[in-house]
Amino acid sequence: MDERNTLMETYFNTKDIAKRNALLKQLVFDLPEDGKDFFLKAYKKERYLDMRLTAIRGYAAFASEKEVAGLMKKMLEILKKRPDSTPYNYEEYEILRSAFLLPYLLEKYPYDCFKEFNEQLEKQYDAMPDVFKGIFTCNDKGEHTQLIPPAIVRKQIEAFRRG
Repeated sequence: MDERNTLMETYFNTKDIAKRNALLKQLVFDLPEDGKDFFLKAYKKERYLDMRLTAIRGYAAFASEKEVAGLMKKMLEILKKRPDSTPYNYEEYEILRSAFLLPYLLEKYPYDCFKEFNEQLEKQYDAMPDVFKGIFTCNDKGEHTQLIPPAIVRKQIEAFRRG
């Protein structure tokens, strides 16, 4: 068994979300030969939109626009419901908007489904109070970059909640 197969097996066997996320990102860059099935299964396994979109990033390398559009339609439905359950979903939004995900997908695969998802994401992001915006981002490798120190973020969010 080669290293990629081991990574894919480990991905499905681990319950640690951070570890799964790291493995998923690594596999997105490695693009194993049998990646289409892997990334589709990963998409179905994940609950978080950013991890699902990471799986779609890998899947898009193997799938047709029509196949990707079917998954993105489901993603869009979930995204539209997010403000109801998580009104200030800044963590997920920032990852989705980062260079690693939507900008990459829009450039590499200029599909309508990505454009539509991005428009909805930006609409929901813009609707959030400014205190939740620009706290962090991810680079093109998916690595987290803090833009505002955590202590300041905590103070700003506490002040916001107090009104």
